[in-house]
Amino acid sequence: MLPRLQSARSTLRLSPLWLLLGLGPALALPLPLLAQADGGMPSSTPAAGAEAGDHAARAPRVQAAQRTAPVSIDAELGEAAWQAAPAATDFRQQEPHEGEPAAQRTEIRFLYDDEALYIGARMYDSLGAAGIRSRLARRDQEVEGDNIMFVLDTFHDHTGRTMFRVTPAGAKFDAGQAAANADPSWDPVWQAATRVDSLGWTAELRIPLSQLRFPRDSTQTWGLQVWRYVERLNEISMWSFWRRNEPGGPSRFGHLEGLHLAGKRRGLELLPYLVARGDFLQPRQPGSPFEKPHEYGARLGGDLKVLLTSTITLDATFNPDFGQVEVDPAVVNLSAFETFFPERRPFFVEGSGLFGFGGFNCYFCSNVQSLSLFYSRRIGRLPQGFVTSPAKYAHSPESTTILGAAKVTGRTAGGYQIGVLDALTSAEQAEAVD
Repeated sequence: MLPRLQSARSTLRLSPLWLLLGLGPALALPLPLLAQADGGMPSSTPAAGAEAGDHAARAPRVQAAQRTAPVSIDAELGEAAWQAAPAATDFRQQEPHEGEPAAQRTEIRFLYDDEALYIGARMYDSLGAAGIRSRLARRDQEVEGDNIMFVLDTFHDHTGRTMFRVTPAGAKFDAGQAAANADPSWDPVWQAATRVDSLGWTAELRIPLSQLRFPRDSTQTWGLQVWRYVERLNEISMWSFWRRNEPGGPSRFGHLEGLHLAGKRRGLELLPYLVARGDFLQPRQPGSPFEKPHEYGARLGGDLKVLLTSTITLDATFNPDFGQVEVDPAVVNLSAFETFFPERRPFFVEGSGLFGFGGFNCYFCSNVQSLSLFYSRRIGRLPQGFVTSPAKYAHSPESTTILGAAKVTGRTAGGYQIGVLDALTSAEQAEAVD
């Protein structure tokens, strides 16, 4: 008998895309735009103009100095450029003694040039190196120990957050960017060096401007908050102070002033990959024409990131490979509904906050904790179909090939956050022989 091909198609195109507005209830319309307004009700928005004016008068300020001499990212902070920059000091405790001056002094300085923003931080400790607590950790991993975190509101619209955190051991954390809900899957390219000495510890950061989103103004003021955690004292101190029973967030940030930026250059990042694969398996169906004791293959693809404007980015992936993504746990689903797994594929995780519009809670339901308007795991899922007639040998594909995907994310001049996603998968077929 000749092989008989039976189709198990799983072709998905998100065209036309959906329009989703974060103003009141979510709306779904077949228009080629997906946007979320910043003007909703962030938890930290001032209640009145008078309060905003009062904050502007009370907010701490620090001046960024232009870098005129070389700076080495080594956490030494001994260059003349750092000494010439004014320091942000006067941290106050949020915990444990709310409102009191921080028990350990902190000094933060900022430099900039046409390529990057530089941060130099000196964290004093009365016990010197003996007072520092730190552990090694992977990037973006939560770990106990001392740390210093910088939160930037680059558009100074009192809603955006872009975060950078380092520990004395050099572990890095970042989340962004310029959105009310900072996305920890964002992994920009930046440098950090730390050093523990007899005075405490130091940190030196270099953040390329190409990795940040900010306006085109030649002279800018950014919102800034700095948090420091001292583990041995269980102390959390902050530069721009607010009490625990007060609304906080970017609307209460201090000001980083004096940034004379020439404008953001249009950047491009290309990450190609080549994967070779060899399978050496014992056939589960002896005699099957679809199973071989050994098989070889290769995949070629790549990821592309292009800065379309100073605030809008294009991300694309071609023939993506997610071989290093964590495997889903085994689940027995006896219901009539699909199983919802968390998204772990980097391309779909980064910027996923723009495509989420709240969750779904049900005390009497199961398997709905991830239920939302858009579920990205359907892109490239197991093909939905099966061989409909009896067959001696059959072979069904384990996944759907993603030929390519692209998304545009960012912020418009009117203050709207936008996210447009499109993906194309191939038509998969199951093979059967009577």
